[in-house]
Amino acid sequence: MLWKKMHVMFLSLLIIALLAACGSGGGNTGGSKAANEPGTNQNQPSGNDGKSSEGGATITVLNEGAVGVGVGVLADLLEKNKQKTITDETLNPRITEEDYNYTPGQRLQKAGLFPYYYQSIMSEKMQSKNITVKTEDWGWGEPLIQKQTAGFLAKNMPDIIVGETQMPGFAQQGLLEPFPDDMAQEIRDNVAPAAWKPMEYDGKIYGFASQPGVSSLFWNKDLVKQAGLDPDKAPATWDELLANVQKVTEAGKGKFYGGGVYAGPNAGGYLRYGTLLVINGGGFADDQGQPVFNSDANLETVQFLKELNANHPAGLMANTNEGTYFDAFKKGQIAYLIDGPWRAIESSQIGIEYGMSQIPLSPDGQAGNITIGAAFHAVPKDAKNKEAAFEYIRAMYSEEIQQLIADTGVRSPVLKSIAETDAYKAGYPEMYQHYLAMSGNVQGLPTFAKEDSKVWQIFGEAVTKVLMTKGDVQGIMDEAQKRAEAITK
Repeated sequence: MLWKKMHVMFLSLLIIALLAACGSGGGNTGGSKAANEPGTNQNQPSGNDGKSSEGGATITVLNEGAVGVGVGVLADLLEKNKQKTITDETLNPRITEEDYNYTPGQRLQKAGLFPYYYQSIMSEKMQSKNITVKTEDWGWGEPLIQKQTAGFLAKNMPDIIVGETQMPGFAQQGLLEPFPDDMAQEIRDNVAPAAWKPMEYDGKIYGFASQPGVSSLFWNKDLVKQAGLDPDKAPATWDELLANVQKVTEAGKGKFYGGGVYAGPNAGGYLRYGTLLVINGGGFADDQGQPVFNSDANLETVQFLKELNANHPAGLMANTNEGTYFDAFKKGQIAYLIDGPWRAIESSQIGIEYGMSQIPLSPDGQAGNITIGAAFHAVPKDAKNKEAAFEYIRAMYSEEIQQLIADTGVRSPVLKSIAETDAYKAGYPEMYQHYLAMSGNVQGLPTFAKEDSKVWQIFGEAVTKVLMTKGDVQGIMDEAQKRAEAITK
């Protein structure tokens, strides 16, 4: 019972950060004070141009919600947080000094301390290289993007920035420093593609995520069983998935439905049903940032979405509030769902007996995915301490950090030497399936050549129109393509 309670603590902390990272407008907007605003001298690393008084480098790193411990010198923050957590009986009455003694390879009994464990390891690694880490909080989502954009314009940036959907665009605009060649090769050889592939541009790697998410298929076994289906068998193809959701809808008689995937006109929708576009050989844009909305592969996928939509309560699949859709799964109103890895632990904690598998393939499709809840860390071109900053990122894919991530059971590690062991496969079979989904054709959301937000809006509105009306699919997508091209070309 204690383990479950602590796991819930960690889940709450992590889910808030992850959902914010889905780009849907919610989440941590950050409490940055004026001193931390980009474009001010106070935003620079302390000391002599990034040099500590002891002669080593001082790097500034933006906090990412899942592992943030506050704002300031990391080593000092860790000690303060530790003492406050132990002594504040009203906050954490069950946490003691011994709980901070993490043993690698053991499932975390005090999972709520994951941010402390993570940053403690990072701090020790940096101190061993005479690097001092200072953290700053610029928030998440749109507030973060706005501050980063201002910082780039002012040429006044931290040594390491973090973000999700905006990061590939920064790389394409030449605002980020490419990883050193030896480091990039080390990552390619030893790390799952989801951690770096979305940040690869023109043969260079520009960012890394230590615990990225990709989507999987989840289902409520009880609802599937009520439809006369095998609750332990995952649908392998789109045809099988559609047949299953139709059977569940029929069995539900208006009380529950088959479900499928959230397709709202926002980043939360694009991140999830975009995976179906990728699997079917389609996508949102070409390598020049030009829209490809009406490609044959996309038309097939959008038609499939329309068929899935018929197996939802009216308006649910395209609801502008993604939380409403996921609440329907949690309440047993829909059986099938495509979502990130956090859905596993959340379902377990609220008592849903669930199944989890890789996403089914279209008739001519190939395995593929889109990163979701992936916090990519990168070094800006204007960073003052690039060498030290890359040492920090190297530590993110170290065995110590990746073993810690493995031990949470909430995300899978990206380091092959840990994720591909027999011990991990046996101890975390579902997260191993998530690890497999992080390999191969894994992409991030693209950035369009011009007026990015307007072009996304055109696409989202077109898909919503397909789902909610009887209009011709090709005609709707052709019109969207024409409108988008008028902006981007």
